[in-house]
Amino acid sequence: MKKFINIFLSLLITHFILAQLVTAYAEDTKDSTVPKENVSPGKVSIIPLSGMIDGGIYNSLTRRVEIAKENGSNLIIFELDTYGGQLEPAFEISEHISNIKNTKTIAFIPTKAISAGSLIAISCNEIYMAPQAELGDCEPIVPSSEGGYKTVGEKIQTVLRTKFRKFAEKNGYPVLLAEAMVTKEIEVYRVVTEERPDGYYITGRELKEMNDKEKKKLKSKKLIIEEGKLLTMYAKEAYEYQFAKEIVEDRNSLLKLLNLENVTPDILETNWSEEMVRFLGRIAPVLLGIGLAALWMEFKSPGFGLPGIVGILCLAIVFLSKHLVGLAETPEIIIFFVGIVLIAVEILFIPGFGIAGIPGIILILIGAILSFQDFTIPRTPYDVDLLIMNIFTVMCSLIGSGIAIFLMFKFMPGMPLFNRLVLTTSETTQSGFVIPSQPAGGSDLTGAKGMALTALHPTGKIEVNNNTLDVVTDGEFIEKGQTVEIIEIRGNRIVVKAL
Repeated sequence: MKKFINIFLSLLITHFILAQLVTAYAEDTKDSTVPKENVSPGKVSIIPLSGMIDGGIYNSLTRRVEIAKENGSNLIIFELDTYGGQLEPAFEISEHISNIKNTKTIAFIPTKAISAGSLIAISCNEIYMAPQAELGDCEPIVPSSEGGYKTVGEKIQTVLRTKFRKFAEKNGYPVLLAEAMVTKEIEVYRVVTEERPDGYYITGRELKEMNDKEKKKLKSKKLIIEEGKLLTMYAKEAYEYQFAKEIVEDRNSLLKLLNLENVTPDILETNWSEEMVRFLGRIAPVLLGIGLAALWMEFKSPGFGLPGIVGILCLAIVFLSKHLVGLAETPEIIIFFVGIVLIAVEILFIPGFGIAGIPGIILILIGAILSFQDFTIPRTPYDVDLLIMNIFTVMCSLIGSGIAIFLMFKFMPGMPLFNRLVLTTSETTQSGFVIPSQPAGGSDLTGAKGMALTALHPTGKIEVNNNTLDVVTDGEFIEKGQTVEIIEIRGNRIVVKAL
């Protein structure tokens, strides 16, 4: 019971620490959004977006855009360097940029804006690229059950194409080519006619459906992207296809081109807390597995020590990182830790396994899965794919923790750091270990009551009728001084329980 109380108190302390960290994160974000005084007109802000596109970067971007607007910036340059990432944050980021009012937005691509990065770029009013930069290839994919990745269903592709089409129409980019970044089923040609000498884009189907009179008006045609491939452009192609407005060497060249070389831009980077949350979010499945394995070891060992501390810290970090990006809320955290409590009850108080253990495992699974997503019931095909991916991720964490538990119990006695915690030798009579004799009439002691002279973890000594006996419990831990009862005698083995 004392061990259970210690664990419960540790969970309460962890909850308090989490609340303080969340408050500190909020204060750090709040302090970062305080506008500066005496802002000069014509101010420029540069917001770098690099690495994985995820929920953490979306929260960071909204904070930095707010700073730029409060500081009076009439131009925001989004500097993109990404291979893409999660679809939902990419939707939120692109919509947020597209809805910025009274401020011009520019996407500057020094190296790459692939996949979700291309959607973000097209949501900006203008695009500028460095000579070796790349743009395109936004086919939505998710991990498959067979390993590797698979393309998501047509329903999600339709939503993504609609986003590309909407942003392209709003900002003056070629709509067909924008759609060709998303789906392989589009073949696009650039044709030139006498009526339209600057040329325009049509699909392969539209070209085939032209009558002879229309075909005679064609002065030239050029295949831009064939069916079965996704459109990816380097800078020269993006300029030719009217995506990139200009090609510039670097950030300074862009500012000079915009006649802003004498303006000192505000460079709004991510802060330490945002980077920490993004990093912790990426390693959350590993921490989940480590935390579960450490708690299992804690429940199986007497007292409260290092495994319990490690387990609680790992799980606290997992839920903190997910909470700060808007995924894990109070219900998911409660469900998960109720599952942990049921597992603890099963191990510490209930012999066998099943009554509390199975519901505990189910609650742990539900709480962990829900903390990795922002919905409870999937409503779209994308939600279904994300749910399947999260189930797979959590199951991998559980399997990994199970393997870790097995390996630790098998090999830990041979590790220099841990072999002091585990008995590695046999207690034989040749080594001087002798089972002490029990008092005569031992069978008459069944049902007798006594007091624990030592802590029973699970073996120790008790006193019954002025006799000191070596006893063992049936798995429970009994503290020194507690009243016990002898429930069974098996040869020289006396089994007791607490009263």
